[in-house]
Amino acid sequence: MSDLVVETVAAPEPTPAEEPGVSPLRLVILLAALAAVGVWQGWRLLVIILAVVLMIFLHELGHFVMARRAGMKVTEFFIGFGPRIWSFRRGEVEYGVKAIPAGAYVRIIGMNNIDEVDPGDEDRTYRQASFLDRLGVAVAGSAMHFVLAILLTFSALAFYGRHDATTWAVSETTPGSAAQLAGVRKGDRITSVDGVKVSTFEEMSREVRRHPDESVPLTVERDGRSITLTTRLGAKAAIIGTVGEDLTFGASEGEVRINSVGDARTPNLAYQAGLRDGDRIVSLNGVQISGLDRLADAARASKDGVVRVDYVRHGESATTSVDLGSAVGAVSPVGFLGVGQEIETEPVGVLGAAGSTVRTVGTTMGMTVVGIGKVFNPVNLANFARETVQPQTDAVDARPTPASRSAAQAASRASMERPVSIIGIVGIGNQLTDLRSFLAFMAGVNIVIGVINLIPLPPFDGGHVAVACYERIRELFRRDRRRYLVDAAKLLPVAYVVVIVMVLVGALAGYSDIVRPIQL
Repeated sequence: MSDLVVETVAAPEPTPAEEPGVSPLRLVILLAALAAVGVWQGWRLLVIILAVVLMIFLHELGHFVMARRAGMKVTEFFIGFGPRIWSFRRGEVEYGVKAIPAGAYVRIIGMNNIDEVDPGDEDRTYRQASFLDRLGVAVAGSAMHFVLAILLTFSALAFYGRHDATTWAVSETTPGSAAQLAGVRKGDRITSVDGVKVSTFEEMSREVRRHPDESVPLTVERDGRSITLTTRLGAKAAIIGTVGEDLTFGASEGEVRINSVGDARTPNLAYQAGLRDGDRIVSLNGVQISGLDRLADAARASKDGVVRVDYVRHGESATTSVDLGSAVGAVSPVGFLGVGQEIETEPVGVLGAAGSTVRTVGTTMGMTVVGIGKVFNPVNLANFARETVQPQTDAVDARPTPASRSAAQAASRASMERPVSIIGIVGIGNQLTDLRSFLAFMAGVNIVIGVINLIPLPPFDGGHVAVACYERIRELFRRDRRRYLVDAAKLLPVAYVVVIVMVLVGALAGYSDIVRPIQL
């Protein structure tokens, strides 16, 4: 999203065929595509897409405002790349929308010493502006992201309160699960599992997963009292494929049943194949399923990632097949309790929200810097590329991810676990079910993008910051105080390498977000 370099390196000069105006056909196609998204995926996805477009627009607006304030000449302000859909000219600036919504750019003349400019406009170039003006233009995009993150975080805290992970409560219990059989109720909070104290839902889930098919005591806090319950935990395992979806199974009372198959509103491959939650599994790929330990054998018996399922529902037997991609593997059994998490919030007021906003944004920035460093470590990038091209699905020691994640954790995955594309951001946002989570998630996204743009390499905005600082240092050592201009031609190889790496990482991330989307 480094627009300042796109302006001078990648964005082509307008051709006579691309004069300001409206392309009716392209406009109709764009509107039809937006309408199709709304009909196909619902208004929520459309809102997420528009929110991302607005975020990109505000990034560019930061560059635009600072450049105009410094007296620099701006000739274009466009959302998107490629063929023009619609544009108009006001003064010396052409504003508009282009066909490919992969970013945006503001074109400022004279960004470096090799950018040819009319001699009469030389005084209004970026390269001839003062150090502080150049610095202001370069950091304005990231500054807008950080301002947005602060406003979004403050709004979430002030209007909805602070989420305290230690004050969670049970939202529901799965029918027939260990939790329901033990008498766990909605509103209870589990404080210990098998004698191990837990304070958050994820700590509780981690302890439960360690005891598949075992009897354990649970300490439950209910109406201010502590109650001890004993239950035999269920077990849960899965067969995973290469298409981003799994077949998840639970075992209790000597029977294996399928679960997590979605519903008519959110159908997954298992649902589309005719399976429903609670169907009793008889065999998989011809392997008799008497327990979850047989899933590994069933996965090995699969051909080309297809799983044949023989099951019983209401006393009637049936058979179906689920195509999970090119290959499948089994996930080892883990303990399963069967409770959902109800997120509780604590009102903090305006002053409390202000203080919490500073701490939250600061902490997230620090985590993002560390996470980006890990992601772009050459070893981690090589592993990511290898796993994306040749996914490993035959391991049996994998552990399922906790089912419940906060919006802040979801946002941090964009920089902490693996690269996430715009496709992934939209996909994660579309899974959020309340406005508070959406605000927190978009705050995290803005922080991640703002930090990435400050990487001190061309063509990122941080590369312009580094060049401006280097030029200023060289000028301070000059006795005549003449301007010093870095030779941009020497930086082009670096910029090309960075662009190639980012394009490859973006393509791999986009592919991963399509075939193996992050699930909250």
